[in-house]
Amino acid sequence: MVSPGEVSETIGSWLESALREPDGPAHFASPYLAYDVCRTLSEAAERSRQPFVLLTVLDPSAVANGYVSAQGLRRLVSSGVLVRHVERLHAKCFIVGSAGALGSANLTGAGLGSSVSPNRELAVVLTPEQAESARRLMLGWPSRLVNASELDELETSAARLGRRYKLQHDPLDADTALHLAESLLTDARDGERRLWLKLEYGEPALDGWRADSWFASPKKGKPGFRAGDLVFICAKDTKDCYAVVEVTGESQFQPAFYREWTESNDPEAFSRWPWTTSTTPRLVPNRLLELKLSEMGVSGQALQNGHVRLKLDQFTAGVRALARLSTD
Repeated sequence: MVSPGEVSETIGSWLESALREPDGPAHFASPYLAYDVCRTLSEAAERSRQPFVLLTVLDPSAVANGYVSAQGLRRLVSSGVLVRHVERLHAKCFIVGSAGALGSANLTGAGLGSSVSPNRELAVVLTPEQAESARRLMLGWPSRLVNASELDELETSAARLGRRYKLQHDPLDADTALHLAESLLTDARDGERRLWLKLEYGEPALDGWRADSWFASPKKGKPGFRAGDLVFICAKDTKDCYAVVEVTGESQFQPAFYREWTESNDPEAFSRWPWTTSTTPRLVPNRLLELKLSEMGVSGQALQNGHVRLKLDQFTAGVRALARLSTD
């Protein structure tokens, strides 16, 4: 048994020992959950007269990718464990009566050291005073109680992520934002599509990207956009990266519709920015979100031509940031 103040690479044996005879309420915080660990906790809860509470995140993408067991959550709820959803939960902390531990491990076999290929984790065992302090902090987080119907919705949303939610035509709710993000990232990894960041003059114009649209490029030769490419739109004035669109066709030189548009809106643009590229929406939030150009790892100098290729990790980080912010 690891003593208070000690650091351990595997906390599974400590947890197993603590669950045998809890001397007070049990509280757990873990974003990821494996079925076998949920079963162990549910069996401990059924044996004990103490209340058991689990704080986690109902994330459809985590369920779809195998990081969270929906059946494990059902097992916990059916055994009387109070499962509570906490937005943005990242902490991993286990409090069983006066015993406590916190560290990097989730409630999974890989995290607790019981799987064939365990993770490299670290955890520190808390003193009773520290455990009570951690419990108070955990209980102070905004949360909501999870019921069986919410778990039904979670599984349905996770199943939908396997389908192709390619194009956005309606305002985003939290689930739709996650679906669109997962579809975008799947497309971004296929190797055929190229990823871009396009600088647009002026301030952000979200409404302009909610339907099929286009952007213009300077007269330095035909731009390299091609159908299927994915493009982050960034406002030049504010440096906000605020929407993602998909290129739907080859760039055109001074098409007729563009002549008409520039005559009414910006006559000089027809010769200065003669190339137009058609687009369709892929991820356009309902409101402007705080995702700046610097967070994408792109310098202003790289955008002298108004656009720049993005690496996969840059694009992925940006898409996940937009999806996460859209659920706030």
